[in-house]
Amino acid sequence: MNRAERISKNARFAVAGELLLALLKFISRRVFLVILGREYLGLSGLFTDVLSMLSLAEMGFSVSITYSLYGPAAKGDTETVKSLISLYRRVYRAMGFVVLAAGLALTPFLGFFVKEMPEDIPHIPFIYILNLVNACIPYFFSYGSTMLFVHQKKYIETAIRAAVSLGAAAAQIGVLFLTGNYLYYLYIAIAATVVQNAAVYLKTERLYPYLREKNVRPLPKEARGEIKRNVKAMLLHRIGAVAVFNTDNLLISRFVGIAAAGLYSNYMMIRGFLNILINALFDAVTPAMGNLSATEPQEHRRGAFRLLNFFSAWLFGWMSICLFCLYDPFIDIWLGRGYLLPKPAVLLIAVNFYIASMRIPLNSTKSVLGLFWEDRYKSLAEAVLNLGISVILARSLGITGIIAGTLLSTLAVPFWCEPMVLYRRGLQMPLRHYFAGYLAHSAVTLGAGALTWRLCGAIGQEGIAAFLLKCLLCLVIPNIIYLAVYRRREELALLIAAVMRILHRT
Repeated sequence: MNRAERISKNARFAVAGELLLALLKFISRRVFLVILGREYLGLSGLFTDVLSMLSLAEMGFSVSITYSLYGPAAKGDTETVKSLISLYRRVYRAMGFVVLAAGLALTPFLGFFVKEMPEDIPHIPFIYILNLVNACIPYFFSYGSTMLFVHQKKYIETAIRAAVSLGAAAAQIGVLFLTGNYLYYLYIAIAATVVQNAAVYLKTERLYPYLREKNVRPLPKEARGEIKRNVKAMLLHRIGAVAVFNTDNLLISRFVGIAAAGLYSNYMMIRGFLNILINALFDAVTPAMGNLSATEPQEHRRGAFRLLNFFSAWLFGWMSICLFCLYDPFIDIWLGRGYLLPKPAVLLIAVNFYIASMRIPLNSTKSVLGLFWEDRYKSLAEAVLNLGISVILARSLGITGIIAGTLLSTLAVPFWCEPMVLYRRGLQMPLRHYFAGYLAHSAVTLGAGALTWRLCGAIGQEGIAAFLLKCLLCLVIPNIIYLAVYRRREELALLIAAVMRILHRT
């Protein structure tokens, strides 16, 4: 099976699996809110962000090991793969215990993160501990997932996760209807996490039986040094990522309230669904990029990135327009008008989604080229700016100010720093090419979004029929504009040819 066939298989499984899981999550969220209420939802989002902060213990080790695995996996060097996976296994198990201990130590201080701790929710510390246990379980199994990823067999994990999640979601919905007990809901989540990770682990061991061999040679000193260097850099990157993407619920809970965090989490669930789809698509492409990087010359890497960036600009522009135009109508139908955020906040969420997503092709290409060290300090600056600006603006603008802090900190640092590193150190191309393309793509998206928004606004707000008509407008109008603007671009012809090759081989 060649690269194109693997990309196609991974992408098909990813999209089908995530669509199924999204349907389950939306049904489960509706049941969750009806039975438990927005305070429980806000508490769940808060604990998710707290535990994401604890994931800093991971230090980007997985990304560093994954980069080190691309070359040996592409060349069939099983001895080096065994050595790297042995190191991965030992380090991650230690991290699992570290995260568990740090999380338990944080239990007495949960009240610090909430403006007013809800009095009608019992057993809050125990709820937090159950969430902590659920977050720690993957540390003891995750190397199996990494092996499947590097060998471009992510579809196996996707199929297992979809099957387990289907059973778990059905069980959780049933338990909520029968008992209304959130603790039982969490017990099922923990059991599902164990089953999913254990199944991936066992499948990986069967596919790569040499991983069970005891005769593992030590990594060469040079390889260990490179991994340590990359881990140091990725720790700083992780700090920035957590500070920017996993603190909004914390800040909203602290400065606005736990119920407001629940409202925000509904919007982020929808955005999170799109992020999962995007990550699944890039998980299908990234290992192929890593294989290409390890075996092909520089010009092929440049062409692959140019194509990937063009595809991303079109896809993320269209998705951002859909988010802004369809967020409120969908939530109105799904949960009711009482769960809507102010329109400026919705606009900022859509803009943040676009800018954050446009960083994905940059950082995916940087990771397969091993460019972790060069911009390591930008994450610290981004983290400080994000927290500082968000806290200042939260006092006067509430949720809108916190979201604006994320946007401003992103524009101030990574927006220019990440492409500079990739273009100068990785692709060795003039940086002006990237920003010229970025501004052009953004201008097209802005125009397409403005027209689509005006047409959707003329339809009206309420009802399933109006929502479906808006969906049709969001599907047709932006893509017609993109096609009209890009019809003579070389990248469009290459993208169509690549898609046709993949479809022909499936």
